[in-house]
Amino acid sequence: MTKTIVILTNSVRTGGNHCVAGREFIRAGGSWTWGKWIRPVSRHGEGELENRECRYADGNPVSVLDLVEVSLAEKQECAHQPENYFIDSPARWRRRTTMPKNYLSDLVETPAHLWHQDGVKSDRIYKDKAVGSLTPFQSLYLIKPQALCFRIEQEYNDRQQRKQKRRRAIFVYRSRKYDLPITDPTMDARYFSDFPDPGSPPRDIRPSRPDDFFLVVSLAAPFRDGNCYKIAATLLEP
Repeated sequence: MTKTIVILTNSVRTGGNHCVAGREFIRAGGSWTWGKWIRPVSRHGEGELENRECRYADGNPVSVLDLVEVSLAEKQECAHQPENYFIDSPARWRRRTTMPKNYLSDLVETPAHLWHQDGVKSDRIYKDKAVGSLTPFQSLYLIKPQALCFRIEQEYNDRQQRKQKRRRAIFVYRSRKYDLPITDPTMDARYFSDFPDPGSPPRDIRPSRPDDFFLVVSLAAPFRDGNCYKIAATLLEP
């Protein structure tokens, strides 16, 4: 099957692989309308896409706000990520155009909360609580955060013998404060060019127009510790 979707996130996963997702664009009669989220996934690892699996025929990568046609095999039965569809092998992507940013307001969603669970940190929810936390359940949202700021730090990982950078988005949504890891690969060039040295205090960065951002939040598949972790997958400015 072929689906037409607008790409709203292309975030980085472990090993430099990708999580790509967007909203379906559906022809209904003589007009077009927005459908549900679709997350193309692979059949290897945890469903992440390798670089070669999210590129166009000319070699260019799939990018946020691209309106694309993508060939998909079938829906993956995954309770914690109901948006998942297996990509065809080989994956075939065709870019149609770029969606203007001023259309993002039409796609903003307003869930009651972001998979909240009392008594646990704001960046996670126990896997057995996740699916019933929102009705209908979905693992992706495009929201408008409030009081957004970023926190960056760097520490030395003794086991891996290397420096490790950490990036967080701290914001308020519907009167609840969230503190989520950032996996948007464009943020280093835009905001995080100067990380503190290992052992130094974290550095907070406050954008000049924090309430103007659009944020894609994603709920990851269950981790081995039994939690599903929440991710700030893409941050878009108007």
